[in-house]
Formats: sequence, structure tokens, C-alpha cells
Amino acid sequence: MCKISSLFLFLLFTFLTCGILFAQQEYIPLNIQAAYDKGTRSLDGKPGPNYWQNSSDYTIKADFNPAKRLLTGTEHIVYHNNSPDTLDRIIIRLYQNITRKNSRHDFDLNAASTTDGVLIERISINGEMQNLSDTKKFSMEGTLLTIHIKDNPILPHSDIKMDFDWNFTFPEGQSIRMGMYDSTSCLIGYWYPQISVYDDIDGWDIIPYTGLQEFYNDFSDYNVEITVPNTFAVWGTGILQNPEEVFTSDYLKKYKSAFKSDDIIHIITKNDFGKKIFNSDNPLNTWKFKADSITDVVYGTSDHYLWDATSLQVEPDRRVYIAAVYKKESEDFYGVDTIAKQCVQYFSTLMPLVSFPFPSLTVFNGSGGMEFPMLINDGSAKNYAGTLGVTSHETAHQYFPFYIGSNETKYAWMDEGWAVFLPVDLEHKLLNNGKRVDREVNTFNKLAGTEKDIPLFVTSD
Repeated sequence: MCKISSLFLFLLFTFLTCGILFAQQEYIPLNIQAAYDKGTRSLDGKPGPNYWQNSSDYTIKADFNPAKRLLTGTEHIVYHNNSPDTLDRIIIRLYQNITRKNSRHDFDLNAASTTDGVLIERISINGEMQNLSDTKKFSMEGTLLTIHIKDNPILPHSDIKMDFDWNFTFPEGQSIRMGMYDSTSCLIGYWYPQISVYDDIDGWDIIPYTGLQEFYNDFSDYNVEITVPNTFAVWGTGILQNPEEVFTSDYLKKYKSAFKSDDIIHIITKNDFGKKIFNSDNPLNTWKFKADSITDVVYGTSDHYLWDATSLQVEPDRRVYIAAVYKKESEDFYGVDTIAKQCVQYFSTLMPLVSFPFPSLTVFNGSGGMEFPMLINDGSAKNYAGTLGVTSHETAHQYFPFYIGSNETKYAWMDEGWAVFLPVDLEHKLLNNGKRVDREVNTFNKLAGTEKDIPLFVTSD
């Protein structure tokens, strides 16, 4: 017994001593510590002296055929390797592969929701056509396509040019955060071959898209053309570059006036359908958008959505264009443009007191609640509180993750947490002190201390 007690005391003393010694320094994961050692990150949270980010220039042309539910696209990418590393492979994200029969996904998908995923017809690298059947060079796993380029790697501080031809069919059944909401209304999201992030923490981001984790993308420049039937409008990320080509004169005037107006401009109302709104000289119209230093692009289209728009001055020399597009049956959406404007003003002037970072914001009447850069996808709500809640929450995401550029695939708690926190006071005020804060406190108290109350930095996957 004495020997056992002595051993126990020795071990106890050892553990306590080690605990005291190790407690002098916070735990840092090895991959993050390596970034501090390389000088790309710093302990005070600022970029280190050797910090870098990669980026791309995307030129995308897509044709959307609503009758066939088919999107066909061509894409030219210039990828800038600003890192000090030689890259012998490229990771391409093909998000719509989540709907393939044997794909991994975090949501149940019925048979009608199953598709062939993304069909790649052509890949060219630096002008050289690739043999897509070469299994040594191309490998597919879930939503990730790996292209091995050991023979011609991307050297540090150099570029590579890539071209893709591809297509995919929108699911007829359930779709995740995007898709067709009736026979002619569609949100085109998660839709183009996108280069994954290569960073100083993990190298290539190879976390597959399974539906739950959302965004971690480079800041890139986009020039996008969406071709649709001539009775359709297109809304989305960036600023429309060719309004004179797609609108008839009366509607062009209303569209342009919204960029300067503090009032709500009703660009398309219920009484406008049957009139000539868009250019009908050709059976198809091409809508051209441009967006710089953005993490993703998304577009909505319909031939029967109403369209309200206004703008708000957020800086002495800058206004933000704010629009709501919706089906006439969505009664709660008749006031959504006002709500969105109140959100942009609140975020810009009170919390987080940062001018809205993008030139536009569109609230698209799709389903559920989902954020994309400059466009949010909102289903209709049963009451004002629901409409306000989803609009303010998804608008808050414009700051987290899109403006901040945080890694939501690893740390979804951060973006979702901020998107709940930022608009709480606004919601509380607009709901006439509807105990909005109390609701969040009560929700947390139900989880606090339980096994679901896990450390924040447990990664989402």
C-alpha cells in the first residue's frame, strides 16, 4: 500500500507540475504555429510580414435554358500564385457533384434530386488541351477535382491559365440553397468550376462540400455573362454592365433612377407584365456583370418576379444599390426592400460601424435563407418578425464571411455567430422591443454546460 501511495503521489506531482508549466503558454495547433514561424501570421492577429493570398481572374459565359433546367458554361481563369511555394497540383471545386447518386451530403436528397452532377467537356491548361481520361492527371472525389501538374508546376509568383467547358442540370426535386423554385425562376449558385483556396495554414483546402459547410474562397475578380430568354431578368453579384442593351427605354430610366434615389422605385410591378420590358430584338438577352475582389458570384433569374429598388449613401461619395425581387404571391416581400435598406444603414452606422462593403445588395425570393456575395436567398415568412429576421441575418453575412474572408468551411460557428449577433439590436428595435435579445440568451442557456456546448474552435467538419 505504501508503494502504491508513493507512486500515486509521484504521478500526481508530475502531472500537476507539467500542467503548471504547460499552462504558461496557450495551446496552438501545429499548422497554425508553423504559419507564425514562417512570418505569414502574427500573434496579435495582424498579417505577418510574409503574408500572402492567392487569387484568380474569372471570365465566365453561361447559357441558362429554363425549359430544360440546363446551364451550359465556358470559363477562362487566370490563377495567380502569390505564394512562395511551387504548386504541383490544382484543386477544382465542382459543387453540383453533391447531387450525384453516390455523393456524400449532410442532407437527405430524394430520387428527384439526383443528377449527373457537373459534366466537364473540355479543360485547357496554358492553351494545351487536356486528355480528361488520363487518370494519372485527373482524379475526382466527391465535389473535388484534382489536376496533377508535376510536369509543369506553378512556380512561386507566377500565373497559370485554365479554360473549362461544362454543364449541369438543376435537380427537379430538392436542391441545397439554390435551384429552381418554379418552372421559370431559378437561383444559379454553386455553379461554376472554382479553384479551391491554397493558403499558408493548410495548403490546399481539400474539405469536400457536403452541404453543411459553406464558404472559403479567394478574393477574385469576375466578369460574368448570363444568357437567358428575352422575357427574363437577371440579378446578382456585381453591377450590371449593359443595362442599355437589355432594358427598353422606360424601364431603363427606372432602373438607373434607383441608383440615385432614397425612395423605393418600383421597376417592375404586377401591372407591367404583358408590356415590353426587355429587349426583344433577339430571342435571347445576355446580361453582363462585373465584380472585383469578391469571393463568389451568384445570379437569380425569372420572367415573372416583381422588382423594387432604391439606394443608400454609405459614404460621402458612395451609394449602395438595394433591390428586392419576388413573386407577387409573397406578400411579406412588398416591404423587403425597406427592411434591407434599414439593415444596410444600421450595419454602416451603428453595428459593426463599417460602411457596407459592396456596391449592391439584392434580396431574391427563393427558399429558406442563404447568403451569397451581394445577393441573399430568402423564402417568404409568415410574419414581419420572420421576414426581418431572415433578411437581417443573411445581410449580416455580407460582413462575415464575405468581407472578412474567414474560413467558414472550418469555422462556421464564427460566421453564424456574428450573423446572429450583429443585427440583434436592430431587430429588437423594429420589433418594438420584442424581447429579441432574451430569446438568444434563453437559447444559449439551454445548451450551456451540456455536451453540445463544445469548444468553438472544433472545426465544422
